[in-house]
Amino acid sequence: MNAITPIVPLAGTDWNKIYDEVNAWRGLCLHHISITEMAVTETLLRLEAVKPDGALIHLRQLIGQRFEDLGKAIGPEGIFADKGQHAFAALLQYRERQTILRDQLCHGTIKVSVQPSGKWLIVIRSISIRSRQADRGLIVLDQSDATARLNDLKDDSQKLSASLGNLRNSVLLK
Repeated sequence: MNAITPIVPLAGTDWNKIYDEVNAWRGLCLHHISITEMAVTETLLRLEAVKPDGALIHLRQLIGQRFEDLGKAIGPEGIFADKGQHAFAALLQYRERQTILRDQLCHGTIKVSVQPSGKWLIVIRSISIRSRQADRGLIVLDQSDATARLNDLKDDSQKLSASLGNLRNSVLLK
């Protein structure tokens, strides 16, 4: 038989403070995501401006498409493969490690709870459609895990943004 523990609000919990902390965490995550997405777009625009005659650089609207377009342009078969190797590796790492978190933060709903220790815990749920089927996502993070995820996101964002900045500078010197 499974025991069910009722959820009882902790006496003295300052929910406004908890919500402020969760929203600040989410805002910092979105800040680093936005910086990265801007770097991807700036890089695509630069590559478009300096591409060889007859070459094609896609400039699609959705950010996921722009990540794909950049990957094609700087990947092993891309027209900027020679200058884009380091940036391509950083792009792959960023996408592998951060895409799910980005989707959850941008499109998910968040429920906040407080553990007996007083630390917050969040449950992020989302739903999207992949291949005409519902794809439901769920992430549960306690406060220390959320802080670690933010630090990882910040590091990955800085690495990719710096690599893309270097790539943009290198194609100017063509």
